[in-house]
Amino acid sequence: MSNAPSANANASAASPQTSAASRSVRLPGEDLSLNEMLRVMDVARELRGNRDIAEEMFRRDEVRVKLREKLMRSARLAGDRVTEAEVDAAIDQYLATLNTFADPKPGLHTTFAHLWVWRKKILTGVATVAITLGGCYYLFFSSSAPLSPAVRADRAVAAEQATASALLTRVEAITNDPAIIAQAKSLQSEANTATGEDVTTAIAARTKLAEMVDQLSTSYEVRIIDDPNQVSAIERGMDGKNPVYYVIVQARDASGNVVPQQIRNSETGRTERVTQWAEQVPRETYMRLRQDKTSDGLLSETLFSIKTRGSLEPAIRIPGATSAPIGQGTQLTTY
Repeated sequence: MSNAPSANANASAASPQTSAASRSVRLPGEDLSLNEMLRVMDVARELRGNRDIAEEMFRRDEVRVKLREKLMRSARLAGDRVTEAEVDAAIDQYLATLNTFADPKPGLHTTFAHLWVWRKKILTGVATVAITLGGCYYLFFSSSAPLSPAVRADRAVAAEQATASALLTRVEAITNDPAIIAQAKSLQSEANTATGEDVTTAIAARTKLAEMVDQLSTSYEVRIIDDPNQVSAIERGMDGKNPVYYVIVQARDASGNVVPQQIRNSETGRTERVTQWAEQVPRETYMRLRQDKTSDGLLSETLFSIKTRGSLEPAIRIPGATSAPIGQGTQLTTY
């Protein structure tokens, strides 16, 4: 009686060891990672594919054997004396030409079949040719072709004409002088009558209108140089003729800034952009200014002309022998 509990205790003590030992036994693939399981599946698929190929080869060999037997049986029944080697050669020739391809006879059905097979490539080619031809027509031959020289010239002329019209509007807003407005309209008409073949005419007319607007927009005074260290007037001797008298002038705006001018040199005939130039005056005016400056080195009379906004040329203010202003004479850029 006393030994039973001891046996039970030993059994209970041994059972954990047995279960632990049983848990230490692992089934194949139980501890595989995901990557290892994927590799195993790849190997299994490859083996299955190889098995299918092998089975197909076995089936072919089986068919070949049955075909040989039938041919040999037929030959014996027909009284033909053939060997297995000859039958195998015939089978090889039959299998070699079993799946051969021959082009069908040409005809309408064949043509339609080929067109249907190649329909995607044919449609792609047709679309490519159509797009190419359409692009060439649009770029070079259409009424708005961006790469056509004639269209580009017409657009350039149209742009110049639009600019000329805008400049004419500005001229009419700056001045109400009928002569100046008529001159601006004449330039604008030149631009409007120009064609794409004569775009330079439109450019020239627009350029003159732009210069007119700039000239009308400015205002300044032209004054004689009054500097003790600088000559204010000169006398130009003429060969065998009476001398010509000039005063040295400069244009300045209301802020005192020098305004360069386009002056035509009467001696050379060239127009130059200068900041100082010489204006012709009568002898009486020259002598009066000379006497004024020699008295104290300064001039009390310096205003030569005034350019107001809305006018193209300065109006001369310096008087001559009488109280009336002198007329416009020649100009020099070198002296």
